[in-house]
Amino acid sequence: MTAKGRSLLAPNERLLPTYRLRADCQLKVIRAACSSTGPFTNAFRLATDTGLTEKNCGLVPAFLFATGLLEKAGGHFSRYRPTSRGRKVGAAWQRSEEEGLHALRDAWKAQWFARSMQERLESGPAARDGLLARLLTAAGAEGHRMRQAEALLDLLVAVGMIVPDGDGFMCWHEGAPAGGQKEAGAETAARVPSPPSQPPGGDDPTEVRAEASQGDRSASAKPTASDSHHGDHEGAAFVPRPRREAEEPATAPSTTAYAELDLLALLCPPVLLADLVRLSPDELMQLHGHLRGLAALTAKLRGQPAL
Repeated sequence: MTAKGRSLLAPNERLLPTYRLRADCQLKVIRAACSSTGPFTNAFRLATDTGLTEKNCGLVPAFLFATGLLEKAGGHFSRYRPTSRGRKVGAAWQRSEEEGLHALRDAWKAQWFARSMQERLESGPAARDGLLARLLTAAGAEGHRMRQAEALLDLLVAVGMIVPDGDGFMCWHEGAPAGGQKEAGAETAARVPSPPSQPPGGDDPTEVRAEASQGDRSASAKPTASDSHHGDHEGAAFVPRPRREAEEPATAPSTTAYAELDLLALLCPPVLLADLVRLSPDELMQLHGHLRGLAALTAKLRGQPAL
C-alpha cells in the first residue's frame, strides 16, 4: 500500500479504531457522542463532556461514523451528530451503564468485526493472538496495524462481546455486560495491557483521524450471520472446550510443565520469516509436507476438494 496521507487506506482495508485511547476512555467518548442533543458534536465538545484531550477525542468519531452511530452534521467536515441508532445507544446509556453497553452490543452485532469474532469463537475459546490475527485478516490490514487491532479487541472486551475466561483464552458472550463478567475474566482483562493514551514518538502513518477524509467512507456491513449465540440453537452439537489441565494426576512427574500446552495456542500465533530461518533445509521440507497433509485432511473434513 502506498500511503499519501494518514487517512488513506487501501480499497480492501477496513477502518479500525484509534489506539491512542484506552478502551474505557473510548467508551466515554462513544457515550458522549451518542448522547449529544445539540445540532452537532465535534472534538472540542467531546473533550468538554469527557475531560479527555481534544486531540484524542477527535480520533474516535471516524470509527463511530463507519459503524453507523454518527453521521455528518453538515458544515465543517469534523462535525457529527448521532444517527437514530446512535441516539438509542445514548438514551440507553442515560438509564444505566449496563443498558448502554447492551445497546452498543446490539448496534454493533451486525458489523464485520463482531461477525468475524462470533464465527471464530463458535467452536470454542481462542487465544488473544489468534483473535488479533483474525481481526487483521477480516480488516484486510497488515501487521503494521496491529496496535489498532489490539485496540478493537480491547474495545470488544470492554463492551462485553468478548469475555476472557481466566485461562488466557477468550469466549464469545454477546449478552454479558462488562461489569458483570466473572472474577476470573476480570482478572485476565486486567492483565492484558491497554494501549497508552499518549504513546511516545511521532504520529503513526496508519492512524485515522476524525477530520480525515476517510471518515466519509461508511464501512458498515450488512448482517449476514445469526444474531443469536451459537449455544442457543436447539440440537447444536456439543463442542468440547480446549484442554486446560493435564489429564495425569497432579503429582505425576514432568507433566505439570505441559499442563497449559494446547494445540490451538501453538497454531494461533503467526509464523514469521525469522522463525523459518531457524529451521534446517530438512526441517523446512518436513514442515511443507506436514502443512500440505493438514490442509488435505482439513479439506476432507469440510467436504471440500483437497488442495
